[in-house]
Amino acid sequence: MVRSKEEWQRIQEEEDAEPYLPGFTRGEFDRLPESQQQRESQKFFQISASSLGYWKTCSLSPCRRAKACKGFLSEAQAKSGNYQPYFPPCIREGAYRQGHTLTEAERLFAGEDAEENG
Repeated sequence: MVRSKEEWQRIQEEEDAEPYLPGFTRGEFDRLPESQQQRESQKFFQISASSLGYWKTCSLSPCRRAKACKGFLSEAQAKSGNYQPYFPPCIREGAYRQGHTLTEAERLFAGEDAEENG
């Protein structure tokens, strides 16, 4: 199916109006370079990781001192394949922590969606 120029423009306008991460619409986020998308996603998931207390076992001393997730993946960590690039380093590649982090993000931010739609 070939889309017309008007259809592509309508899709772009819808994405630009759709909230995505704090401070970004879906369209704005999609236009960021991949490295910036990863950093913004890591910032978002730091909130969930902090709420879950992952800072207690984090290998990064700034996180333990702040008693909150503050870490970002280094280039070496991102290239190693042991880390998912959209999560902070305390979450690693393990499905257990990733799943809990996604569930926690949904729990923390579900109220905001209800307030916006209500």
